[in-house]
Amino acid sequence: MWGKVSELLGLKANAATDKGSELQLATAALLVHVSLVDDDFSSEERATLLASLQDQFALSKAVAEKILTDAETQQKEASCLYRFTRVITKELDQEGRQDIVRLLWRVAFADNQLDNFEDNILAKVGGLLGVSTEDRIRIKHEVMAE
Repeated sequence: MWGKVSELLGLKANAATDKGSELQLATAALLVHVSLVDDDFSSEERATLLASLQDQFALSKAVAEKILTDAETQQKEASCLYRFTRVITKELDQEGRQDIVRLLWRVAFADNQLDNFEDNILAKVGGLLGVSTEDRIRIKHEVMAE
């Protein structure tokens, strides 16, 4: 009965929207972190980050910009990456988590160079997301070939 009442009141839709928003924000925060790890958040990285958010979550540019702004704030305030990876591992299956790693590699390669810091942070995030080293490296090579 509560399920039907919640559905009629739109509470279930809001819960799903909140989960989707959490996932989008967590993903954006990780993308921002990868962009900032080499102390050079280039315009290419920002454009790739926005396009990745738009494509991955079917967002308008305005919504993606808002999420990016929120993610920059969240990322600055976060003491560790686990806060973001926990949301992603809770919400996505292995294939979905590999898609997030793919987005991270795209941002890392957006400026046509891979810094050691970026490579190391991708290894750390991949581990936190439960993506194997083999899959992370395979995805890296796929993104390089794009």
